[in-house]
Amino acid sequence: MLQIIISALLEEKSRVAHEAMSQPGDGSSFEYGRRIGFYAGLERAMALIEETLAKEEGEEHDQRRHVGRWREY
Repeated sequence: MLQIIISALLEEKSRVAHEAMSQPGDGSSFEYGRRIGFYAGLERAMALIEETLAKEEGEEHDQRRHVGRWREY
C-alpha cells in the first residue's frame, strides 16, 4: 500500500513540474505561487512519509534512507 502512495505522489510531482514548464500560465505572481506551493506540498508529503518511517524503524534506518530511494518504487 505504501508503495502505491509513494508512486502516486512521485507521478503527481512529475506531472505538476511538467505542466508548469509546458504551460507557463498567465504570468502572474499568484499563478506562480500557486504552482510552487502545490509542488512544495507534494515534497512535504514525501518528507512526512520519510520522517514517519524513520521514527518507526529507528536511527539505523534513518541514516540509510534518502529521498532518491523513492525512485525505486
